[in-house]
Amino acid sequence: MDTTTVRIGGALGILSALVMIPAYVVGTPDRPIDTAEAERYYSSYSGFVTANGVIPILHVLFFLFFLGTLAGLLRRADGDRTGLAGTALAGGIVFATLTAAGFTAEVAYPATLMRFDELPFDDQIAPLLLTIASWFYHYCQVGTAVMIFATSLVVWRTDVLPRWTVVGAILGVVALLHTWFPLTAALSGLVWIGVIGLLLAIRGAPTGE
Repeated sequence: MDTTTVRIGGALGILSALVMIPAYVVGTPDRPIDTAEAERYYSSYSGFVTANGVIPILHVLFFLFFLGTLAGLLRRADGDRTGLAGTALAGGIVFATLTAAGFTAEVAYPATLMRFDELPFDDQIAPLLLTIASWFYHYCQVGTAVMIFATSLVVWRTDVLPRWTVVGAILGVVALLHTWFPLTAALSGLVWIGVIGLLLAIRGAPTGE
């Protein structure tokens, strides 16, 4: 992998983390605790669909390019000795897939109301979809944790990234707490993606690659 490719992948990792800011400004699907709050959560249909549906498409797109770059570096450094590069790749794919599913569940109802404007707000369907979205996000963080742990182990074995990044495994533990601390856990994964992306964008390919 050449330095330019690695730097582009790293820059896309940074962008992947940054474009999630509007979605978290709007809120998280676990926040409403009754039907009235669910209706207020969806108060601006077009703005909600843009922030939590359209813009996050870029999050998934940029992340997949970042993931491919990261997995390539890990595989080059670790070879086929442990399979950890493949494990990191699998974790990232689980994260991206379930995240996309969560976004879909979260925006499905307001997008429907925008498309069919004669429909009234349904105080049963909206909470159901918000709950489904929450559980997609809970499970997606398992993928985040696996990606972080596998990457940290390869770094420990090979120094493909600075050794201090192994401390990032703590963020993998935090990601697993998403069921109890949704926003904190989700942000921990984004911070890890952003930091690793920044390192790749600055350093490029490791010396001798």
